[in-house]
Amino acid sequence: MNRSRNVGFGKNGGGFDRLYFLAGTVLILSLLFVACKGEENLTPEQKLEAKGKGIYVANCTACHNQNPKLDGPIGPSVANSSLELLKIRVREGGYPEGYTPKRNSKLMTKFPFGDEEISALEAFLKK
Repeated sequence: MNRSRNVGFGKNGGGFDRLYFLAGTVLILSLLFVACKGEENLTPEQKLEAKGKGIYVANCTACHNQNPKLDGPIGPSVANSSLELLKIRVREGGYPEGYTPKRNSKLMTKFPFGDEEISALEAFLKK
C-alpha cells in the first residue's frame, strides 16, 4: 500500500494551484487598491502636474529631452516655459511677438491641445 501524498500542481496536485491562484489574485487586487488610493491624496496642483507630465512624455520627448531642463536632440530645454509661449508654440508652431527663441526652428510639430492640456503642460514644466 503506497501512502505517499502527491503535492504537485495540476489535476491531482492537492489543490496547491488553487491556493497560489487565490494568493496571487489577492496580491494583485491589494496592489491595485493601494495604487488607486494614492491618487486620491494628490492636491489639484499635483494632479495637474501629473497630467502635464503624461502629455510631455507622450508627445514631446521624441524631440525634447526626457528631462525638460536639458536640451534634447532636436528641441531645446523647455523647463519654465510660459503659458503664452506654450499656447502659440504648441498649437501654431510659432513664437509670441517679440520673443527670441533659443533655437529658431520650424521643426516644431503642432498639437491640437486645449487650454486644459496646455495648462497641465505648463504646470509640469514649471515644477
